[in-house]
Amino acid sequence: MKKIYPLFILFLLFSGNIFAQSGALYFDGVDDYVLVPGNNKLNGLNNITIETWLYSKNFNTSPCADCAPIVWNQGKSNPYRFATGNSRIVSLALFNGTSTVSLSSSKSLNVNTWHHIAGTYDGSKIRIYIDGVATDSVASTFTISYASTTADVWIADPATGWGGILEETRIWDYARTNSEIKAGMVKTFPTSTSGLVLQYSYDDGKPYKNNTSITSIKDISSYKNNGTPTNFRLTDTVSNFVLGKSYCDTVIYSKFSVSQCVKYTLPSKKRTVTASGTYNDTIISYLGCDSVITIKVTILNPTYGSRNIAACDSFRNPYNGYIYKKTGKYSGITRNSVGCDSIVTFNVTIYKKDSTIFQYNACNSVVLKNGKKVIYSGRYIDTLKGAKGCDSFVVHSVIIRKTTYAQKNLSVCVFVLCPSNFKKVFTKPGIYYDTLSNKASCDSIIKYTVVSAKSYGALTVKTCNPYKSPSSRYTYTQSGTFSDTLFNGNRQGCDSIITINLTFDVPIKQNLNVTDCNSYTVPSGKRVISVTQIVTDIIKSKSGCDSIEYTIDVTINKPNTWVSKSGNKLIATTTNGSAIFQWLDCDANYSKITGETSKQYSPKKNGNYAVEVNENSCVDTSICNSFVLAGLKDILTQQIVLSSNPSSGYFSIKCANTLHNVNVSLFDTKGALIQKWEISSLQDQEFHVETTHGLFHLKIEASEGFKILPLMIE
Repeated sequence: MKKIYPLFILFLLFSGNIFAQSGALYFDGVDDYVLVPGNNKLNGLNNITIETWLYSKNFNTSPCADCAPIVWNQGKSNPYRFATGNSRIVSLALFNGTSTVSLSSSKSLNVNTWHHIAGTYDGSKIRIYIDGVATDSVASTFTISYASTTADVWIADPATGWGGILEETRIWDYARTNSEIKAGMVKTFPTSTSGLVLQYSYDDGKPYKNNTSITSIKDISSYKNNGTPTNFRLTDTVSNFVLGKSYCDTVIYSKFSVSQCVKYTLPSKKRTVTASGTYNDTIISYLGCDSVITIKVTILNPTYGSRNIAACDSFRNPYNGYIYKKTGKYSGITRNSVGCDSIVTFNVTIYKKDSTIFQYNACNSVVLKNGKKVIYSGRYIDTLKGAKGCDSFVVHSVIIRKTTYAQKNLSVCVFVLCPSNFKKVFTKPGIYYDTLSNKASCDSIIKYTVVSAKSYGALTVKTCNPYKSPSSRYTYTQSGTFSDTLFNGNRQGCDSIITINLTFDVPIKQNLNVTDCNSYTVPSGKRVISVTQIVTDIIKSKSGCDSIEYTIDVTINKPNTWVSKSGNKLIATTTNGSAIFQWLDCDANYSKITGETSKQYSPKKNGNYAVEVNENSCVDTSICNSFVLAGLKDILTQQIVLSSNPSSGYFSIKCANTLHNVNVSLFDTKGALIQKWEISSLQDQEFHVETTHGLFHLKIEASEGFKILPLMIE
């Protein structure tokens, strides 16, 4: 087994005047991305600036010109998307609510080069900046549209892939100017900076080290939009935290020592060494600058040894768990004091054990050769110590045949024969035994439990009629507990004795006083009472007996909703001085007519009107009354007879004189049209309608005039 000791960085030497060295995040271009949880701020930016440093060796990890997003809002229709792709251009796309407005740079990015890119929108113009220079713009006035306030934001895309390094990724809530973008290229902003919505510096991990414990990317802005690094390996020079651009072009020098078994691969992975010594290696840091590392390498070597082993039957290798059953040479690997392989050779000699077997077969118990008594089948082993730790064994193989037991219940009326011995006769209840020989040639003991064959049972009966007992010998007319016998009544031909728990149901009588509006439904639901009267109602139990007998004094209050016409006035005809009125416009879906709450109403126009009357705490609405201002066509004055009213759905209309071009319409009390008939002439005709029960209005319109009649359907 090999072990790599941790790297210890001794010191760093910089050539030139370094302003600041920073971390960065290397995306593998396959599925690495950072998930930023959505919130109101990230999903409410109307003006915006998105900027970052980036470095890529190969833009071709993206399958198209601009489908490698750097910052991408995941809301519906993607409110904002800042991207590059295999064309090496920079693009900013914004959604205006109906379509996407986008701008792509005319200048391309270079491989193996650090670039600062930015995209802004100020409400009227989109701009793109590369390395602090405005390269492209397009005028368009709109508001960025967001369908959600919780949509996440991705840094890179796990599907189309961004392969390269990002550093200092920021989002602002306003369009920064050219001078602000250029000045901000070489610094990190304080948390309290106004307008700063998100700022990732990627200093969370140690460059090129094992960072698998890092689960969050810190947002240095005041909004604390910490992100989650997703699919990153965090153990290598790619898909991990790395050294980033330090805002200057310099060379970094560093030294460290390392100890490793057998061989060591330098950080650049360009060379593997097998001998101890001091080596120089170069890796790319920020801005593609060289980082020259001097590494003192100590190569540690494996050790070797051997052991002689004597074992019985088998030997288990302590290092790999293998089991050996033959004499021979075997090896195992462990770690030595410096953490490298220690290879041990085992010279194994296997000794065999001796054994003697005795067989036993008996009923219930047996005494072994060693004098021990056993009562269970099995293998009993005596161990005799032998040379080299190999014991000899005496094996007692025992088969114990058991006495068997059985139970059987028998029923007796007069007598019953013993099933296993017909010479035995049982004449009364009790417990009896018989002994036979079983298949194992041991005793088979049978226990017979003899019980009386008479049967006993109980009935619980509730009735409202005289009850005849099961034997038909008794008739009971009152509640109580009774006994009845069915002679030879059970399946064994013995008596069957029945206990009868009998209860007679007596109906409960109850008086009710009920006051209701228009109608009242009795408790059984079988009758609807529409006039004041005293009625009787009976509710039956599940057994069909009368359970409750109600005597109900029913008072039905029906508001008087009849309306008369006098000149250009409609007048409610009720004489109740405490009645409350509200006039309604039937042609406007029974809407209330503002201020019209008196007993009479003078319409201002032709139409259909009704009045809602609140009388004796009951509310009802009149039929719709057709109203024509004086001078217009009057309502039909000839006699029209409406037959079967109340009706079950079938009714007829008879006219004194024939009407022409007739429309017959049925409305409910809310003015909704239920059914309409068109007839060329009408004098005597039958109609049918299927609808719910209640009060309806029948409107008859003809060349000669019109008329509205009430119709009750039950």
